[in-house]
Amino acid sequence: MKQNKQDRRSQRTRQMVLSAMSELLREKRYEAITVRDILHRADIGSSTFYTHFFDKEDVQASLMEHMLDQLIQPSARSEASDQEILPSLQLFRHFQEHAQQLQIFSRGRRESILWEMIEITLSRSIEQTLLSRSAKKYPLAAPPAAIAHYLAGAFLSLLRWWLDADMSFSPEQMTEIFQRLVLPDRWAEGMRLT
Repeated sequence: MKQNKQDRRSQRTRQMVLSAMSELLREKRYEAITVRDILHRADIGSSTFYTHFFDKEDVQASLMEHMLDQLIQPSARSEASDQEILPSLQLFRHFQEHAQQLQIFSRGRRESILWEMIEITLSRSIEQTLLSRSAKKYPLAAPPAAIAHYLAGAFLSLLRWWLDADMSFSPEQMTEIFQRLVLPDRWAEGMRLT
């Protein structure tokens, strides 16, 4: 029972630190935040902080991981059709809902790390889906890892464009655009890339 209490206490402490960091990131740039700021906001001591995290970079990495865990949720997967390799509609909706948090993480020098983490997470998810569902039903034209990397990159490129354009299209419209771009048979007749 003692172990269970410590686990809950540890989880609660980690959540307090992550919440403090998230609040601070809404108020100021990452570079301006200090560990002391985090300690003060979370109302914990430094020994408690360093029991759970190495430094503020570790805290931000944990926040990003948490956001990415939410990105590929089982609920989004369950809403996707059996034919869908990438639940683009659910992902566009998710990013629309969490746009402010994404913009916070995208500020400063950590932006490239965030997008790389998102691409790796998406690519792995797509590859797992290809290996578990599609590869059994249909022969693949390329290795699953290559297809996954291509689809994740295409999706993220379009997502970044959409976010930069202040999400002027709905998630449904973005899904339609994405589907038309990545599925060659959906291109308008007469259109060729070469």
